[in-house]
Amino acid sequence: NKLRETIMAAKKNGINFIVSAEDATRADLEFLLKLISISRKKGAYRFRICDTVSKLDPFRTFLLVNSISNAVDFPLEVYNHNDFGMATANGMAAIRGGASSLVVSVGGLGEGTGNAAMEEIVMALKHLENVELGIKTSKFREIAEYVSRASSRAIPVWKAIIGTNIFAHESGIHADGVIKNPKNYEVFNPGEVGLTRQLVVGKHSGSHTILHKFREFDIELTDKQANDILGLARVMSVDLKRPLFDKELMYIYNEYNKKKKKQN
Repeated sequence: NKLRETIMAAKKNGINFIVSAEDATRADLEFLLKLISISRKKGAYRFRICDTVSKLDPFRTFLLVNSISNAVDFPLEVYNHNDFGMATANGMAAIRGGASSLVVSVGGLGEGTGNAAMEEIVMALKHLENVELGIKTSKFREIAEYVSRASSRAIPVWKAIIGTNIFAHESGIHADGVIKNPKNYEVFNPGEVGLTRQLVVGKHSGSHTILHKFREFDIELTDKQANDILGLARVMSVDLKRPLFDKELMYIYNEYNKKKKKQN
């Protein structure tokens, strides 16, 4: 009855509306279907199913949304929370189940643990489902930085799609493979989301990374020099508990050359 009254008020004032069912994933399915049927008959343009307390996993999401889609021919929107780290997966499952739209946010930012991340959903649709939404994905990092500044919440370096470590390669086999062909270890080009590839030098690096990094500095090393500098770089990286900055690599290179000159 409350739903009918609210819909009447919306229509009386010429408002286009959807019906959003908070905590729908814990509701009785028969009751939920009744609400969707009322919403359809009374002129809503879609019905939103909210997984307010992250009750669903991807399998349950698919079954619920698919069951509703088969029972009622009406556009469904799904709103996921991320309490168990499955908001994006649940969003993708909802689409598979028949949902026509999702509620997302930049970087997954939202109350509590947040929501499905816009950039994750868009890129997953593009590269896993071959669904192109026409969104300018190259702006993803830029908009994420804007939201980060506005909300005073840093972007974790390991954040999927927009984190700076997504295209940072340290281990020897990864770095060597990326140098030969980026597709060996990258599912899409960093430029697609406004990031750049980084070959970082740390305790897991190999000599090919050293050779490549110093070519960026216009310095050609011999294999012996690369291996010697790699050994020194690994020691410093372990001491600092992080990969090295370019200036630290140049410091190692200069100190290495000084010692070599003294020995000669």
